[in-house]
Amino acid sequence: MTEYYAHTLENRPDDEWQTLDSHLVEVADLAQRFSKEIRPDDNLFADLAKLAGLLHDLGKYRMEFQEYLRKKRQGGVDTAHAVYGAGKALFEHESLAAAFAVAGHHAGLYDAGDLDLLVNGEKYQVRARLADILKHAAEKIKSFEFKEVSSDDDSQVARCRYEILIRMIFSLLVDADRLNSEEWEKRQLFGSLWKRKVVPFEPRSLLQKLQEERAKKSATAKNAAIKELRNGIFEACLNKSEKSPQGFFSLTVPTGGGKTLSSMAFALAHAKKHSLRRVIVVIPYLSIIEQNAKEYREIFGEENVLEHHSAVDVPRSDIDPVQAQDIEKAMENWDIPIVVTTSVQFIETLFSASPAQARKLHNIAQSVVIFDEVQTLPTHLLEPLLDVLRELKNRYGVSFVFCSATQPAFKKTTNLKNGFVDDEIIEIAPNPDILYQSLQRVKYAVERFDSSWTWQDLAQKMIKHNQVLCILNLRRQAYELLVAIRRNLEELNTFRDLDKSVFHLSSAMCPAHRLDRINIIKDRLKTGNPCWVISTQLIEAGVDIDFPVVFRAMGPLDSIVQSAGRCNREGLLVDENGKLRLGEVVVFSPQDGGLPPGIYSTATNIAAAYLDITRLATDPKLFKEYFTELYQVTPTDYQRRGSHTIQHERAEFNFRKVDKMAKVIKDNTTAVVVPYGKATDIIARIRKGHLFDREDIRSLQRYMVNLRTGFHSDYDKLKSALTPLIPERLEIPVLNKVFYDIKTHRGVVVENLPPEELMI
Repeated sequence: MTEYYAHTLENRPDDEWQTLDSHLVEVADLAQRFSKEIRPDDNLFADLAKLAGLLHDLGKYRMEFQEYLRKKRQGGVDTAHAVYGAGKALFEHESLAAAFAVAGHHAGLYDAGDLDLLVNGEKYQVRARLADILKHAAEKIKSFEFKEVSSDDDSQVARCRYEILIRMIFSLLVDADRLNSEEWEKRQLFGSLWKRKVVPFEPRSLLQKLQEERAKKSATAKNAAIKELRNGIFEACLNKSEKSPQGFFSLTVPTGGGKTLSSMAFALAHAKKHSLRRVIVVIPYLSIIEQNAKEYREIFGEENVLEHHSAVDVPRSDIDPVQAQDIEKAMENWDIPIVVTTSVQFIETLFSASPAQARKLHNIAQSVVIFDEVQTLPTHLLEPLLDVLRELKNRYGVSFVFCSATQPAFKKTTNLKNGFVDDEIIEIAPNPDILYQSLQRVKYAVERFDSSWTWQDLAQKMIKHNQVLCILNLRRQAYELLVAIRRNLEELNTFRDLDKSVFHLSSAMCPAHRLDRINIIKDRLKTGNPCWVISTQLIEAGVDIDFPVVFRAMGPLDSIVQSAGRCNREGLLVDENGKLRLGEVVVFSPQDGGLPPGIYSTATNIAAAYLDITRLATDPKLFKEYFTELYQVTPTDYQRRGSHTIQHERAEFNFRKVDKMAKVIKDNTTAVVVPYGKATDIIARIRKGHLFDREDIRSLQRYMVNLRTGFHSDYDKLKSALTPLIPERLEIPVLNKVFYDIKTHRGVVVENLPPEELMI
């Protein structure tokens, strides 16, 4: 009897290869197990998952594919195999969901029309070839009986609901397939006793560690009033978690009110009460991720926390399924108790057609998701995003916590049809109005906008202070101010080493590098040493840093208030008489009034009408008023000119169109590993031939920089300085050390560009 194989091992006899029968059955069983974790009482969902697992590699029973595995066929061979399982799913099981999942498990989810052409077209002759393929298939595949029950409801709401189901089946299939392949390979290499490292989620013990940390912080807090308020918020979170069913929650707390630990307390207690699987913290800025992940690792231990910044993807077209195995097995799947990730990663996981991105989706189910700084969610995606979040809550056991000092207005309106109705979001914080008044630590000064400042004006005002932060809207502006400050300080001839006193923070630096610089800044602030910091918006929210004075260029209202959260954070500033005083936040208009385009510019213009210096510091309702107006004048469901909205394309099951439209960042970027810190050791080890896995990719996350791609982009200019980690196997670009500046902390530098364009 001919043996059929799913995967091979180089330089090993074929009796050590993975048989196709066992791979399909094992993937089906694992997919079914995942489905029961997601929807425990839904047997139809479980059968659907099992069906997808049984069929995903059905086409590998073709003799052409088996000869390819045995290297009897070289070059130009047809390695397509997913299409045949997709055909069986449609023709015999009437399952559109399984067909989409199976067809796309390597190439990515197709648009509906492309799937139809793939399965019913002339190229693969699926119907004609299926009978022969099934002659060789395992009996468990041929005997499995399942027919999907189609719904009579053909509304857009129902179709979007089914779209999420397709994505869930796709996600758990991809993850089950990659995990099974990884486990088989590792057991062949390291012995049958090898087991994949799985860290159990133990919310009770994690919560205990968190409470111990809170007690330590409370014992060392110097401002008694702020300590009492933070403790009250923490306890309110614990109490609310015990009393509340799963759903949507908001935590409206002023900056410096302890949202990071309090929201995690709610999440862990809520997960314990409802037997959920993990906590996912979604953060808009890399600078906050670095800080929060570090804090969580110190509290909960390295093994319990994943810091996930960037996606490393596999090309979707013309991919050799054998060559793709290594990188696909190493892709992130979020199977860890606490995940700290970016808004970009989370949102693209919900809408991406890519296997590498979508693999994580099923691990969002039955979890608590914390949106930190929720006001930063992209306005142009709010309509489809809120729709998906509600479906995840209703059918996949997810609870959401919206955290912010400037809580947005996600209420249902004519321009936000999927917004929330009254009482759909439960507020956790006790009386936010009183909290804001009690936690006031700054006073605002708004400069007249008819008297804009030059960089020289601003530099002179800043150097009057020993420690000051300035936040600008553009990298170019930040560099110009940096030059002006250094020039003014040099003229004073007071400081011998400006590099130890003047700092900039840049997205051209990898997260680990940037966090190292922030830690130095913190030390200088604590010791009272001179410290002038110029940054773009990356520092304005969530970063635990405390200046007596903050200058903020005119921008969106929430950005201004978030910037104020970096001022007098601990409430310890005193006047000449030793009495507590407020910090200073100065909002100004630079002579170079350039702004990022799109929604940022619109929001800045609207903000001018809400610059009430009293209400900014004391009234959270001001921000709901501001966001209500903002969401009424800006699109909340993206559509290209002359095309349909994302919601329309979702209802039509056009996954690749949705993927392209639902981008948080419109500019295409590629994650590049830079030679900083421990990254150099990891790169060297992998290149020496040591076996790599998902843990290695996880470790490299902190040493990646996202470069814009396209004609004449930074990525294009640096192509000659980028080499794959392992050519033809692990195509993660690694930057030559010559182009990463550690000495002056510029980060990525681009050849032939003048220094002034490189610094920020």
